[in-house]
Amino acid sequence: YYNSNWRIMNNILNQLIELQKIDSRLLEIDEIKGDLPQKVVNNKEMVKELIINIDSNSDEVLNTEKEIRELTSRIDDSNNKLKKYKDQLYLVSSNKEYDALMSEIDQLKDFLNGVENKILSLEELKEQLNENIKLDKIKTDSCKKELENNQIELTDAMSNSEVEENNLCHKRKGIVTKIDNQYIVNYEKLRSARDGIAVASIYKNSCGGCYNNLPAQLVIEIKENNKIIICTSCGVYLYWENK
Repeated sequence: YYNSNWRIMNNILNQLIELQKIDSRLLEIDEIKGDLPQKVVNNKEMVKELIINIDSNSDEVLNTEKEIRELTSRIDDSNNKLKKYKDQLYLVSSNKEYDALMSEIDQLKDFLNGVENKILSLEELKEQLNENIKLDKIKTDSCKKELENNQIELTDAMSNSEVEENNLCHKRKGIVTKIDNQYIVNYEKLRSARDGIAVASIYKNSCGGCYNNLPAQLVIEIKENNKIIICTSCGVYLYWENK
């Protein structure tokens, strides 16, 4: 029974050690890529956002131009009416008719003044929208160029490690399926909390994870590599790498 249990624990420990080595190498590969993957994502999101802004502002320009045309048409109609009313002033035969026409003329003048001011505001808005579109197009071109450069750099960074990374990920999946889930759950928690380290070899009489000194008897037990032993300080799985 003792020999059987020793083999089981030794097998689990070896699998955890191998899993840690794989994950450490995957972290190294990620460090080679640096922040390029995130830069590529950010570039793509920025280009998408800029294009949405350009499309939105372009639609608003079209709507503004339509409104300006409609208001201009109303100005033409109102000017025709104004001319008609002014011509009628010479034909009125009473003060009442004259006052009524003058009232209509004053209302039309007020209306025309308001519409002309509205058109001026719309023209300013259109000019600002077109300027925004111009700037966003410049930003888009710049961002696309940066995206292209970052994608090239990322491809170069991955070219030498892509096959290795795929092999490691495949190997990792195989190892994870062989280890009891309780160890995997704890392993992942440790790895998240301790910058990717969940399994560490002892160095002299110290934990390789937190570098705290270990009791002499515990060191002896760890060196046997036949038990699942954790550091009482940091919680990582410990083993002895006999070099």
